[in-house]
Amino acid sequence: MKLIIGFFSFLFCIQSYSQAISNQDKITKYLTDYFSEDREIIHVQFNKNIYTTNEDVAFKGYILSKNHNTPNSATTNVQLIVYNNEGQIALKQLLFAQDGIFSGGIHLNEKIEPGKYHFHFYTNWMNNFKEDDSFHQTIEILDKNCPYSFERNEPNWETAEINLFPEGGIILSDIVNSIGIKITDCNKKGIEIADGVILDSKSNEITNFHTNQMGNGVIYLRPNLNEKYTLKINTDKLKITQPLGKIAETGIIVSAPNNPAKNNLLVVLKTNEKGLQSYQNKKFIVLIQQNGSSMQQEVTFNNNKTEQPYYFDKKYLSNGVHTIRVLDENLNEISERLTYIEEDASPSTTLTTKITANDSIILSGEAEVDKAHLSINVLPEKSICLNQKKSILGTFYLNAYLDKPEADTYFYFNPDNKTRRRDIEMLLLNQNKNKYLWENIKAGPPKISYESEKGVTINGKVERELKPNAKNKIFLIELKKKLFEQTTIDQNNDFKFEHFFVQDSTVLSFQMSNEKNSTLATKIEARIARNEPRFILGTSFEKIVCPTVKASDTIFNFQPSIRKETNLKEVTVKNTFKKDVFIHKAEADMSLMSKAFKFDGTDFRTVLNFLSTNGYNTGYNSIDGSIYIRDNRMSFMGQSAAAPNVYLDNFLLLDFFDLSYITLDQVDEIYIDKTGNSDITINGRGTIKIFMKPGKRNDHVKIKFAKLIVTKGFAKDFIYKTPIFENQDELNYFGTLGWFANIELNDSHYEIKIPKNHQKEIQVLIEGFTDEGHLISEVKRIPVGVNN
Repeated sequence: MKLIIGFFSFLFCIQSYSQAISNQDKITKYLTDYFSEDREIIHVQFNKNIYTTNEDVAFKGYILSKNHNTPNSATTNVQLIVYNNEGQIALKQLLFAQDGIFSGGIHLNEKIEPGKYHFHFYTNWMNNFKEDDSFHQTIEILDKNCPYSFERNEPNWETAEINLFPEGGIILSDIVNSIGIKITDCNKKGIEIADGVILDSKSNEITNFHTNQMGNGVIYLRPNLNEKYTLKINTDKLKITQPLGKIAETGIIVSAPNNPAKNNLLVVLKTNEKGLQSYQNKKFIVLIQQNGSSMQQEVTFNNNKTEQPYYFDKKYLSNGVHTIRVLDENLNEISERLTYIEEDASPSTTLTTKITANDSIILSGEAEVDKAHLSINVLPEKSICLNQKKSILGTFYLNAYLDKPEADTYFYFNPDNKTRRRDIEMLLLNQNKNKYLWENIKAGPPKISYESEKGVTINGKVERELKPNAKNKIFLIELKKKLFEQTTIDQNNDFKFEHFFVQDSTVLSFQMSNEKNSTLATKIEARIARNEPRFILGTSFEKIVCPTVKASDTIFNFQPSIRKETNLKEVTVKNTFKKDVFIHKAEADMSLMSKAFKFDGTDFRTVLNFLSTNGYNTGYNSIDGSIYIRDNRMSFMGQSAAAPNVYLDNFLLLDFFDLSYITLDQVDEIYIDKTGNSDITINGRGTIKIFMKPGKRNDHVKIKFAKLIVTKGFAKDFIYKTPIFENQDELNYFGTLGWFANIELNDSHYEIKIPKNHQKEIQVLIEGFTDEGHLISEVKRIPVGVNN
C-alpha cells in the first residue's frame, strides 16, 4: 500500500513539474508573440518652451526601436499635429526622418494668436498597438502687449490632492506595508511636505511620512485589520485629513527593495499568517519583464515563512523600467510592482569656452563617445524658458513603460540630484501599473492593420485613348531637387509613383511618352494620394483648469518695437552701358561651365539652326522621321551618339519635334552646357535649357506636360533664425543665444559659436544618442566671462 501511494505521489510530482514548465513556456510565448513586431518611441527636444511672436519654434526628434534599443532607421514619416488650448487643430506637418532623427520648426509671426499650443508627434505604425508611444509637448506663445507674470514656484495649495498607491495594490494586515503617497495640485505640480502622520482611531500617532519636491513619498505601516487609520497633514499652507483606506485580510504583495550597489535584484513576496494557510502547496511565478525580454522563477510559501526572497542577476536586465509580476497557476496576475535598473551609465560631455573674440564666443565640447547625433540649445543665464523637463533618458527609459507618463523627467536623471535613484523608486511605487497590461499580453499579438509609411504616393491618370498593349510611360521631373523618375501606365490609363519623398510647394512636371520616347500630347491629372493618419488612441494632453491664483509679484512689461519701416523715395539711375540681364539664370541652375544667350526678338532663325551653329549637329532622322540633336564632337558615332538633355521652360523634352518650328524671336534665353555638369539624369550628353518669351509658347507649342504643386508632402527644410529682442532684459529672460539641431559628433569633439550678448554665464541643453543607442542628456552652466 505504501508503494502504491508513493508511486502516485511520484506521478503527481511529475505532472506538477510538467505543468510548471508548461506555464513558463506559455509565458515566454505570450511575450514573444506580443512583442514580435518592433515598436518605436519618439522623443523631441524643443529649443525652449516659452516664445514671443517674432521667434522660431525649433525642435529635434529622436526615434528609438524598443526591441533593439537603437535608433530606428526604418522610420521616414513622422506626423506632427499642433492643437490650440481648445483642442482645435492649428497646424499639420509631415516630417522626414532619417537614421532615427528628424528636425523642423515653425516661424512665428504676429498673426498667430498668443496662448498655449500642444505638439503631438506620432507615426502611422504606432496605431497598431494599444500602448501610446507618441510624444507630446506644450509650449506657450506670449502676447507682448500684455505684462508677463513670472511663474510662481509654489504650488496651488488650495487644490492639493492626495493619492495612495499601496505596494502590490493592497494594504495587508499584520505585516509591514510600503504605501506610496503622491500629493499634487491641479496643475499636476508636486507638493513637498516635511511632516505628515498616520493616526489610529484614538488619534494616536502610528507613523509619519514626508514627500519630495515631486510630491512623492512612502508610508511604512503595520496595520491591524480591526483598526481605522487616518492620514493627516497639518502645516501652515496645507491642512488635509482623510481615511487611509481598506485593510485586506489576506493577499500577496510583491516588493523590490532595489539596491543599485548590488549585482542582484532582490524580489520579495509577502503575505501574512492567514495567507500562509491559503497559499500552502500553491505555486506562483515571479516574472520580470521589459518588452519581450524576461526572467522567470517559480516560488512557493511551503517553508511557512511570510516573506519569500528571490534574487535575479542584473546583468541580464536592460536599463530602464522593469515590471515584476506575480502570476498564479492559471497565469492570472495577482500582484505587480515596477522597478528601475540602471547598470550602464549614460555618456557624459564636457563643454568649455574655447575662445572669446570680437562679438562671438566659441564653445568646445567633448563626449565619452566617438560618434553621436546631438542637438544643443544655448540660453541666457537668466532665461525663464529652460525646457529641460522632458529628458531623452526620461522618455526612453521611464515614460516608455509608465501608464501615467511623467511631465518632468529630467529631475530623475539630473546628475546634480544626489537622491535621484531613491526618487525614481518612489515615483515607480506611485504608479498603479505598467502601460503593458498583462491581460493584453495574454490576449495575443496585436493585429497589424497600419503600415509603416515610406514617403508619399502620387496617383495620376491620362485622358488620351491608348492602343492595346501600348508601352507608354509617364516621366516625373523636378529640377531643383534633381528628381527624374518614370513609371508605366496601366490598362485603365492610371499611373502611380510610390514611396516618393517630396516637400510641400514643390512643382512637379509630368510628361507622357511612347515606347520610342516620343512625347505625346494629352491631359494629365496627378495628385498626392495621402490622408494624414489620425492617432487612434487620441491626444493625451489635458486642458487643465485651475482656480485663479494671485499673480507673482515679479512682472515683466515688454517694450513696444522701436524698429520702423521707412519707405525710400524713388530714385532713377541712368546708365549708358547696356548689359544683358539674364532673368532665368537662377531658375536654370546651370554649372559655371555653361554659356548663356539673350535674344532681343530680331533673330528669326529656328532653334535647331541656332544649335547647329553652337556645337551641335541637328536634322531629321530618315528612318523614323524624328529630329536629332547631337554633339558635333561625337559625330563619328552616328545615330548611336547620345543626345543632350533639352528643357523647354524647365520641362524636359523627350523628343525634339517642337524645336523644328520655334524661332529665336519667340525665345528669351538659351543656356548650353556641354560638360554634363548640369545634368539631373544619368541619360543625355550635356544640357540645353530654352526659356520662351512670355506668352509665346502657348501660341505655337502644344502642351505636352502637366504641373502639380505638392501639398500633403513633407514639410519644407527649416532654417532657424535667431530673433532680435528690443532690449537686454527681454533677451535675458526670453531670448535664445543659439540653436544647433544637427550636430554630428565625430572623434568625440564638436564646436559651436554663439554671440556674447553681455552674458556672464550661459545655460546649455544637450541631448542626443549614438548609433548603439547610448543616450545623452545634460544641462550645463558655462561661465563665459564678465566684460563681454
